[in-house]
Amino acid sequence: KQRLMAEARAAGFDVARVTTPSAIDALVSQRLQEFLDDGRHGDMAWMATTAERRSHPLKMWPETRSIVMLGMNYAPQSDPLAPLSQPLRGVISCYAQCKDYHDVVKSGLKRVAGMLAAEGAAEVKVFVDTAPLMEKPLGEAAGLGWQGKHTNLVSREFGSWLFLGAILTTAELEADAAEVDHCGSCQRCMEVCPTAAFPAPYQLDARRCIAYLTI
Repeated sequence: KQRLMAEARAAGFDVARVTTPSAIDALVSQRLQEFLDDGRHGDMAWMATTAERRSHPLKMWPETRSIVMLGMNYAPQSDPLAPLSQPLRGVISCYAQCKDYHDVVKSGLKRVAGMLAAEGAAEVKVFVDTAPLMEKPLGEAAGLGWQGKHTNLVSREFGSWLFLGAILTTAELEADAAEVDHCGSCQRCMEVCPTAAFPAPYQLDARRCIAYLTI
């Protein structure tokens, strides 16, 4: 595991933790189903058609014994909200100002997974937003952060600025402790949303979300 963490840092990841498939409980699947039943996924029909596989990592790959969750910090150097004071200026999401994160993160994942396969004699599969895998609950279970009231993963060190990647493996790795919710009474993420996309804390209606509407 120490070798794995060192390789993750060398591959450009800012944080890496380990969890197991059993860390995902029935509540995660229930929340997903409620989201779909309410129609909050909008036109993203693929979320409904893949709901069964998405509900638990073992539905994706039954041989999984450990899940390595990795985060790559993409925080901007300046205040990302500052351009909002200029209404005639278009604002591009911070993640879209970088290279395609799928390519960047997947490259690092393949490097780390390759080391694990070679030195640990383990089978591996890598994921970066390319399959029905719920990375945010897994990230919380692994201790990368917690799902905030805006439903994104929040790290005490990196805030909401982590690209997430996952390695499912047959290797038996020591699991890290899960993170707990530190939001408290704060609701700044909900208050700043210009389209009121959060009907309640920890709930997202994609049909109101600017990212959904513009993509």
